[in-house]
Amino acid sequence: MPETQGALRLLRSKVIEDMERYLAEYRLPPAGSTAGNPWSVSKVERELSKMRDLLVEPYPTKYECDDTLIPVHQRLSKGRRRAYVVAEDGSYRLAFDADAGDFVLISLASNGSWYSWGIRGDASGSFLAR
Repeated sequence: MPETQGALRLLRSKVIEDMERYLAEYRLPPAGSTAGNPWSVSKVERELSKMRDLLVEPYPTKYECDDTLIPVHQRLSKGRRRAYVVAEDGSYRLAFDADAGDFVLISLASNGSWYSWGIRGDASGSFLAR
């Protein structure tokens, strides 16, 4: 886990670089290849701008891992995991799970705990899925 201030700043920089790369590489998906309507480049640009405003100084958290959207053979083990929150939007948090080596979208449960349900990968794609 990135414990030092330098490592936390590097994590934030990694998220910003990911956002820039995501926008530069984004192409409108072919018709019929997505669930729902695909986002235009300008919509992705607007949403990434919102994401930039929602970035926070990384801080530690714990969440319950229950990645039900991921095929069983690819899921992480259920249970409590440590991560660093890098962005906040209402009841959603984007966190970096260093042990898994990816970003994960977590949500606030009615019991007050944070949990994942399978939105993981790069920072931008995971956060935009909220």
